[in-house]
Amino acid sequence: MPAGFYTVGPMWEQIESILQRLRGDAIESVAIVVELLLIGLSVNWCATVLGGTRGTRPLKGVLLILVVATLVVRVLTVQLSWTRLELLYRYFLFGLAFAALVAFQPELRRAVIRVGDVRLRRRRAPQARLVGSLTKAAALLSRNRHGALIAIQRGVDLRGWAENGTLINADASSNLICSIFHPKTPLHDLGLIVREGRVLAANCQFPIAESDEVDAALGSRHLAAIGMSYETDALVLVVSEETGAISLADNGTLTRLGGPEELAVELERRLSAGPGAASDGRIGSLAWRIVRRALVVVPLTAIIWYVADQATQITATNVPVELALQSDPQVSVQLLEPANPVFGVTVRGTTRAVDRLRAQAARGPIKLTWTAPSTPARYVLRADEVISSALRGSGLGVFDAQPAGIVAVVDEVQTVTMRVRVSSGAARVADERVEPAEVRVTMRAADLAALPEARRVIEVRVEDRLRDVAAPSELTLPRVPMERSIDRFPLLRVEPPDVAVTLRVVEQLTRRAVAGIPVQLSVSPQVWRRYDVVLSDPNELLIDLDVEGDKALIEALRPQDVRAWVSVTGAMAAGGPEFRTVDVIVQPPTGVTVVGPPPTVRLRLEERP
Repeated sequence: MPAGFYTVGPMWEQIESILQRLRGDAIESVAIVVELLLIGLSVNWCATVLGGTRGTRPLKGVLLILVVATLVVRVLTVQLSWTRLELLYRYFLFGLAFAALVAFQPELRRAVIRVGDVRLRRRRAPQARLVGSLTKAAALLSRNRHGALIAIQRGVDLRGWAENGTLINADASSNLICSIFHPKTPLHDLGLIVREGRVLAANCQFPIAESDEVDAALGSRHLAAIGMSYETDALVLVVSEETGAISLADNGTLTRLGGPEELAVELERRLSAGPGAASDGRIGSLAWRIVRRALVVVPLTAIIWYVADQATQITATNVPVELALQSDPQVSVQLLEPANPVFGVTVRGTTRAVDRLRAQAARGPIKLTWTAPSTPARYVLRADEVISSALRGSGLGVFDAQPAGIVAVVDEVQTVTMRVRVSSGAARVADERVEPAEVRVTMRAADLAALPEARRVIEVRVEDRLRDVAAPSELTLPRVPMERSIDRFPLLRVEPPDVAVTLRVVEQLTRRAVAGIPVQLSVSPQVWRRYDVVLSDPNELLIDLDVEGDKALIEALRPQDVRAWVSVTGAMAAGGPEFRTVDVIVQPPTGVTVVGPPPTVRLRLEERP
């Protein structure tokens, strides 16, 4: 990057703009926090519903596509202005949402069922008796190699699954359960549903888990147990007909148990803790589960909020902005280009922020201040980046500014002490006293070096205050501001900015222009005999003068009262045929002073033949 070039990364600038919005307007901050919380809760709920289901792997693919597409599109559209790609990205999001509805249809159905069936209050059946009956029945079934499939209702109502089976509605005793799953009974093939400590129905068809999501060696009972556990929040007990092994399916995960004793412990704990209460040793500690969930929920929440925030933003064009530059006290900044620091700006942001900016612009150009770098140099800047940094924290992004460029010079400054001089104008004064007599003046170091030592005097002008003061009189002027420049060199700071002046007005002078004063040519006889005097313009022998003096003298003054002549000598012939400039000698009447530089004429001497 060349020296003196200043830029801001657009991507980081957007991130910083969002952080500034959180720290800025209180209403905006609360709105963003509430939006993030609602989106985060929704994402967490979706992750809970999809967790452990056959939709988990497609979900990971969708998330990866969404993250990569969002980052790539944002970088390319900001850095390279590929607006058509951004338009296609919006259509892509609609297509992705539709595809997600199709791909996750079973999971969405499961979520809707859970939302509709979960009750705020549920009467819990006595757990000890139910656990005892299930444990005793499982032990007998395992010993006799009788297969069993039992779904135990927890939060989600299972009566919908019982409708396709045989309703029983009897106490869940071990004898009844063993009788149902005896191979000689017509109800042993399918599943049994236990609800609130009672056998609700038998011979019920359970959903089968897809084989690509589970171990291919599992039989149909185990697949049905897994399918039922992730379609609902039921805890499913399964006994293998071939091996007599006892297993529990919970939230789509099948856990093989060591025997009836371990079954009793797991049933007691899981039925008391609720859905998903798996062993800590199998799924990790609570802290690790929270971290893993946060690694999914937080980035996805941020991306969804960012995409929604960008989609709801609006654009305002040609917003008038007047930019003022400020700098560190040790340096000064001067704007070279443009001459008029008013820009037409295109901004994009939230509806609230853009409407607020438009309301300000309706009253006139928006005044912004930009702090220049403190390193002395010549800076070539992009106007949109400078204005964007000045608008930081407003929730607005600047996408264009006209004029497009800014050229600024940062110089070192120097502070010196200067004497104060009173400029009284037409009033003649005496006994001048200035408090303080010296002030501290801060200038650019280059300007101070170019100012001669003799000219390092700062003036305090009192002409206007003395114009109507009668002479003679004394007066004190308590707060007279200092001049802001010396010989066209600007003064950055003057301390103090004003002084007190005490003086005595001796006389009031009047200034007037006198026109048509004749100029005589004073030529010696010797020169007259040898040369002819040729004027560049004969009208130059009538001059206009500004004179100053007592009011009565000035008002009565006539052109012929002022003597004016040019002394012509033979030495003027040495210049050849070229015209030369000669000062006019002016002699006004006593009490009258000529103001301004002396007048001149252009003439030459031609030798007579």
